[in-house]
Formats: sequence, C-alpha cells, structure tokens
Amino acid sequence: MFDRRTLMAAAAAMAITSPTMAQDRVSDFKPFETGDIFVAATIMDNPVDDHMGTGRIFQYGSDLKLKGTLYTEGTKHKIGGLAFQPDGTLWAFAQGTPAIVEIGSDGIQKPVRKFSDRTLSSVTFGQDGSLYFGEHLIGKKLGVPPLTTRFNLLPGRDVIGDGWLFKFNSSAELLEEYQSEVHGGMAGIHGSTSTVLADNDTRMIYISETGNRVMQYDLANNKQLPDLKVFDEHDDIFMVLTMMPMVDGSLLISTGNGMVTLDQHTGEIIKYYDMDSGGWAACAPTADGNNIIVGNFFSGQIVLVSVETGEVVQSDFIGQNNSLSGVAQYPG
Repeated sequence: MFDRRTLMAAAAAMAITSPTMAQDRVSDFKPFETGDIFVAATIMDNPVDDHMGTGRIFQYGSDLKLKGTLYTEGTKHKIGGLAFQPDGTLWAFAQGTPAIVEIGSDGIQKPVRKFSDRTLSSVTFGQDGSLYFGEHLIGKKLGVPPLTTRFNLLPGRDVIGDGWLFKFNSSAELLEEYQSEVHGGMAGIHGSTSTVLADNDTRMIYISETGNRVMQYDLANNKQLPDLKVFDEHDDIFMVLTMMPMVDGSLLISTGNGMVTLDQHTGEIIKYYDMDSGGWAACAPTADGNNIIVGNFFSGQIVLVSVETGEVVQSDFIGQNNSLSGVAQYPG
C-alpha cells in the first residue's frame, strides 16, 4: 500500500518537465494484451500555446510497468478522451486541432478520418455500431486567460462550438445532432465533454468539464431531460471533470480532488474517494471492476485505487506536468 501524501511529495520531486528530444520519438506500441493500461501523456513542447504539443500515449502493463509509446499522427494539441470500442480499437481526441485518433489492437494507428470541424471530445459506442460524440466547446470566446491557447471558430460562423451531442455511423457520416443543454464550466466554454449511454442507447448522460451538473438527454425523443445530479450541497465536490461507466453500471466521475460514483438512474451518491490533493482529472475503472485508474493532470502521477477501500495500490509517473488527460484499460 502507498500513503497518498508521500506519493504527492514524490510527484513534486520526480515529475519531469523537459520533453523527450524529437530525434528520440519513435513509436513502439505492442499489440494490445488484456489488462494493458493506456495513458494520454502529450509532450507540452509548444512555448506559446499551453494546449499544443506532440501527441503521445503510453502503454503500460496491468502492473503499471511501461511497455510502449505511441506518438500520434495528425494531432497538434493535447490528447484526451481515451476509450475502447468493442472491437478493441482505442480512440483518443485532440480537441484543439481538432482530430480523432484510432489505434487498432495491433498497436498501429489507423489513418486519421475527418468526422467534423467541431471539437469532438469523447465517444460512446451504440449497440448498432453507431458512434456518439460530445462537442467539447461552446460559445464565442477565442481564449480564456490565463491560458495561452486560442480556439478556432467554426467555418462560416462566429462561435467556437455549440456544445451539442452528435450521432455518426461507422463510416464517419453524420446521422443526427442533438441540441443538448450544457453547463459551460467555470469559464463558460465547455460543452458536452464526457458522455455515457444508458437505457438501451435511448438516454445519454453527460457533463461539462469544470461544471457541477450531471445532465441527461432523451435520444429516442430528441429532448432534454432533468439533470440527474447537481453538486451544490456536497462540500468535497465543487466540480466535475471526466465521467466513465463503472463495470456495475454506476457512473465514475473525477472531481479534481477525488472521485465519486453515482447511481445512473437516481443520481444518488454511492461513494466518494478523497485523493487528498488537487489535479485528479482523468479516471476509468479497471476491466475487472476491482480498481480505479486515476491520473493527476498537474503532477503526471498515475495510480490504481481500490474500489472497495479507496487505498492506492500501485503508482507511477508519466514524466510530464500539465499533460495527463485520459486513461483506459484494454478489456481484451
């Protein structure tokens, strides 16, 4: 077992801020094996844009021992939103570019496909093969100080996004758009940033990064539903960052200083996991449901947390600050 405060002190001392030299950037992903853990670890090497960098994903074994690295093609911005398709394809998103990355279970990145000019942020897989995406950005702000990154306007419009939900087929053809209501987050720019399908693909549960609402949309009837949960009375939960489904069907949400699980039908809080510090922005359950993989955006620390006890049972560092934006485990 590991003491969290000791681990965070070690993170401050061990985190590496100097990026890998360009000549050393050779992809060596291995064919995926059951239990492999993947971590979005973009190299933040652009001196004038704090969201731009060399796209990179680490491949770990289930024991958090590094196995390989993929330097993504077709991306210019921070990678996040990792998720596995039922066929074993790993998906990832560079919302700022915008670009969608697909990596086969053979460890090889597939040719980049053009889905949209929108900042698609996450994917959820329908039972019929449909692809549901959330749009990361909303509004007209081209920047949010003190961040140095700049957002792109949609072609022919004066907005960076609408924050909606979208349904595509497997050939990247748009089938449906849902004008979903969003929170906007603290800066008012975040749309539908994490999504989970429910009720036999008729309901989408989603959040806006740095907001306090868990929203839901009736896909079958194309209408907004009342919020599943609003975190306005829980002292430990002041925002939501990412959301993933747990093996038992509950919702796992990272909150910056910890994680929370919710009943997907009632919105009732099942359990809160206190991580004793800020920055815990990416999370996903292990395939066996026994642990939670959670990463710290600020320090680059990646840990496994016991679902039952909340104790940290394994830990490592990605060697890059202000980067870790997605985690997922290959179920096999």
